[in-house]
Amino acid sequence: PSGLGGSTRDTQSDPEENLVEYIKSLHEGWTDEIMTVLDATPPESVEQRDLYDRPPEFFRSWADGNVALMGDAVHAMMPNLGQGGCQAIEDAYVLTEVLAKTKATSMIPDSLQEYYRSRILRASAVQFLSRLASDLIINAFDTPWSPHDNLGKSWKSYLTFFWKPILQYVIFPVQFAFLYSYYPSGRMDDIAEKLRDRWLVTHKESAEAAFDRAAEGFVYESGPSFFQKSEQPETVLAARRD
Repeated sequence: PSGLGGSTRDTQSDPEENLVEYIKSLHEGWTDEIMTVLDATPPESVEQRDLYDRPPEFFRSWADGNVALMGDAVHAMMPNLGQGGCQAIEDAYVLTEVLAKTKATSMIPDSLQEYYRSRILRASAVQFLSRLASDLIINAFDTPWSPHDNLGKSWKSYLTFFWKPILQYVIFPVQFAFLYSYYPSGRMDDIAEKLRDRWLVTHKESAEAAFDRAAEGFVYESGPSFFQKSEQPETVLAARRD
């Protein structure tokens, strides 16, 4: 009923129900390309993947003795802001910093508590924003109303339509300003320009060197690619090994 390992959909009263048809019913009025993809999908391959988060651990540390948790193990969050992996990376950075300052193994438990205190507020705030985004998308928003089609006709559709400029020009800028406000190694405003200048110099030097070799008559010869070799008869490969 749910494919290759997913959980069973709660509202699936008929175990033999064609889940592709159910998904198609959710996308009525969408572009034909969507229906083409769904029609080509074997029903038995459809899976339900449930999403879980957890409340912030304000009253219980992430660390106990010489052991500490990080990432989804301690602050799992909804995926709507794409921050699960990002927060795990921030955890690793802070944990590395506090351990680098640790001068003796006897100080490790205190260092791990410092890691917890340094991360709990920001990680919890990101958890809250992710849960809020998930709840709004599922419970408050719908396909926006548009004069060009008949897809968005519910009150949620009109609400979503009027909320769009507020989300685009107020909510999202503030939200992402917070999410990307963590600069442990300094601001990176000019990092792209520095990388561009570096690679312009590097590639110019290597390109000029390649042109010089070509002018001297150098010809690069290569053998068959991996894919070409794999297409050769097995007897030929065996003969070459012999």
